[in-house]
Amino acid sequence: MMEAMGKLREMITTSTFEVYEKMFFIFLEPVERKDIAYDMSTEITFKGPVEGSMKMFLTDGLVSCMVQNMLSISDEEVSDSMREDCAREATNMVCGNLLRNYDSSNVFSLSIPTCQKNNQGDLMPACSEPQADLWQAVFDSDGETLGVLLQMQRS
Repeated sequence: MMEAMGKLREMITTSTFEVYEKMFFIFLEPVERKDIAYDMSTEITFKGPVEGSMKMFLTDGLVSCMVQNMLSISDEEVSDSMREDCAREATNMVCGNLLRNYDSSNVFSLSIPTCQKNNQGDLMPACSEPQADLWQAVFDSDGETLGVLLQMQRS
């Protein structure tokens, strides 16, 4: 189990790539950035042999592209509720994929993902130093940004 803990950042990247490429036809590139501006954040919590939460920080352009690609609609047809639903579902799929890859022999309970608009211009919280229970990954796709923050500890 400790070996898996050391590979969590790689698992976040792999799970995120799999979901975004297969579900949204979006190809992400990992980037090393700290000051991540975002328009929307989502969060899902989970419990099982480990418990914690996954947060995603997304730009509107990325979420709009996700909706357009998934539903095969134009940008003008994309509504705020579609963006929120799509962002929540992406968080659910990435977290579920990650937990299955982390420990497929156990059952995890996941919450219903929540979504919040970032109207204050806040930046994504950055992990300034490596922490034993907190992992961060940041991705770019055509100038749009996705940040993933995973907090996890043994139950």
